[in-house]
Amino acid sequence: MPSFLKYIVKYVLLTLLCPLIPHPRMRSAYLKLLGARIGRNARIENAHFIQVQHPISNLNIGHDVFIGANVAIDLSEAINIGPGAAISPGCSLITHQDAGTFNKTKLSALYPQQYLPITIEDNVWIGCDTTVLPGAHIGPMTVIGAKSLVRGSIPGWVMAAGIPATVRKKLRGIEQK
Repeated sequence: MPSFLKYIVKYVLLTLLCPLIPHPRMRSAYLKLLGARIGRNARIENAHFIQVQHPISNLNIGHDVFIGANVAIDLSEAINIGPGAAISPGCSLITHQDAGTFNKTKLSALYPQQYLPITIEDNVWIGCDTTVLPGAHIGPMTVIGAKSLVRGSIPGWVMAAGIPATVRKKLRGIEQK
């Protein structure tokens, strides 16, 4: 099958049919059939997929994960989400940056294309409308405040928030392994 036709089929399967699936667990099973690696009891609300020409196998979701409505998922690179994580509604998981390489814009010389994976470890809670940028790594048992911008590394067992997200406090009162 020609690559353009494959792209059209994949686009239809991910952006037109996927939102029609009425139940989050059924949507998880559907995405698994398409090639995503999804653990048991994962609930995916109506997510939006971008860069669908890249493999859906770039999406790796652990057991007992919740992904809220209107989460943008960029398939350009791997997105690894550990067990027990919760991605609140309106978040964006972006694995690439491109200031206009295709159109050869002047900014693309200053900001070259970049494709980097995102890692969200176990039991992370990401608040509403947060953007996670390429190459971000969020440690286990971490809370990211709503409307934050995550870049680089956020350690485990903390609450981070802001633009860019910075550690605001260490989490206490929870048994650390």
